[in-house]
Amino acid sequence: MSLPVTEKLATFIANVQYASISDKAIANAKLHILDTLGAALAGYEHPVAKIALDYCQYMGGSPEVTVWGSSLKTSVPMGAFTNGLLAHAIDYDDWDAVAHVGHPSCMVVSSSLSTGEALEATGKDFLRAYTVGIEVGTQIAAACPTDIHSRGFHSTPIFGSMASVAAAASMMRLNPDQIRAAFGIAASGASGLHRQQGSMVKPFHAGNTARNGVEAVLLAQRGFTADQSIIESSRGFCDSFFGADRCDYEKMLQGLGQPFYLDSPGLSFKVHPCSAPQFLAADATLQLVRQHDIRFDDIHSVELRVSRVRYDRHYRPTVQSGLQGKFTINYVCAIALLDRRLKRESFYDAKAQDPKVQEAMKKIHVVVDTTIPEHGEYCPVTIELKDGRKLQYTGTIQKGHTKNPLTEEEVLDKFRDNIKESLPKERGEEIIACVCKLETLSNVRELTKLLAP
Repeated sequence: MSLPVTEKLATFIANVQYASISDKAIANAKLHILDTLGAALAGYEHPVAKIALDYCQYMGGSPEVTVWGSSLKTSVPMGAFTNGLLAHAIDYDDWDAVAHVGHPSCMVVSSSLSTGEALEATGKDFLRAYTVGIEVGTQIAAACPTDIHSRGFHSTPIFGSMASVAAAASMMRLNPDQIRAAFGIAASGASGLHRQQGSMVKPFHAGNTARNGVEAVLLAQRGFTADQSIIESSRGFCDSFFGADRCDYEKMLQGLGQPFYLDSPGLSFKVHPCSAPQFLAADATLQLVRQHDIRFDDIHSVELRVSRVRYDRHYRPTVQSGLQGKFTINYVCAIALLDRRLKRESFYDAKAQDPKVQEAMKKIHVVVDTTIPEHGEYCPVTIELKDGRKLQYTGTIQKGHTKNPLTEEEVLDKFRDNIKESLPKERGEEIIACVCKLETLSNVRELTKLLAP
């Protein structure tokens, strides 16, 4: 018989108090919340944002929740959906390099802050709910096989559904039985196909998942019932997504909150606005062109060595759009060769269709190296110059990873850059100050009002 995982996780969620969370975890929570808000505001430059806002307005609902970056108010589920989608629109939100949950904060911040705004919750409530959501999502993911993408699923919405339930349930103070029901409801709404990378559906995964968790909690609060042991039961959540008897239920329950995941090992920040599997190749390429002051016209060819999995998922011979470019390793390296940096504009359609970018892509040869582990823990890059010299560098730990972290000031600078097109500089500094003192807020609406123009 399996361990009562669903019951024990539900009890944990119901019992966590703000005082049990370390100062380090709270400090990290604030930085990731701020980073998520910045990514959402930058998301307005993507065409998916206008569609999402039009759809949100069409759906209507009680005006309880702010759509970040707009004057629009909507219902709690639609707020979670729209904000979660915006936060993942340009793939610049944080990621998890250890438990392989995917991109947790876009979903957990939107689910917890949307419910919190409607409840007029305190800043401590928000920090607790966010921390609990990250804890539960990563705890489940770390105990599951890492081949979920090979099975066709996108990890972010699968694990994110459970994380969103945990965050919203913590915010709404559901009891353990209600939380078990919410897990059961959300498990049937968890979905997301990995094939959708490079399309508008990938950020939809994040928005839909935040909404899924919030709706499950709202239904459970009202007495909606579901299977009470959905995570561990036969033909339940784990069996269905990973196969029978492939998840470690003891590990799933070990060390909950001792320490919290945000304390150690922590989440990773993105320094490039593209998918994380491209980071090592990008960092190695940037290291070479900057260190040796390589001009593009002097390059004969470039070789990237990657694992079979990375090749199958992230190599494209041609790229037609910026969105495709975010998930294409040879495109990312082409931009690094040409511009010596990756920025949001690197992934606009006009940039992808630039003849110079297409020329650069033709110089790059992506080679499968069977000695590199499946998840690509390192990436050798070799640049051969026209004078015959070969320069090589191997990317190992990408900047922003928990083992190679950003400083607090680097996180703040990233936020400032992300919001510069949507809010005045002074408003950005107000948001930073508000997030830095979240634990003192008597009502999170002090924060959400700053997110409206």
